[in-house]
Amino acid sequence: MRFSNRELRRMMKRMGLTMEQLDGVSHVDIVLENGDIIRVKNPVVAKVKVSGQTTYQITGEEEVIEAEEEIDISDEDIEIVAQSTGVDKEMARKALQLTGGDIAQAIALLKESNL
Repeated sequence: MRFSNRELRRMMKRMGLTMEQLDGVSHVDIVLENGDIIRVKNPVVAKVKVSGQTTYQITGEEEVIEAEEEIDISDEDIEIVAQSTGVDKEMARKALQLTGGDIAQAIALLKESNL
């Protein structure tokens, strides 16, 4: 049995299911407990809502970024990043850790991700 796009949309609406594609996503990062990061480049992201629950479907090129050893980040660097981006100090510290202590990259990362 074949359904037209219109019929599929009607059935999805009756079941309370909505789906939309998110445009303009440059990458998706999944941060694991051990500090490793799974980065999905050039992703196609679909946002699906069913019965009040939201699910994201992500398709793209996977890259694994292994966690590096803890680096020493000064309170002054954290303060600079926090003030420049308007985030709290903990988020500034995490951004500095992700960028290897590079202040400019940490600021760019936080502004890019709108955190």
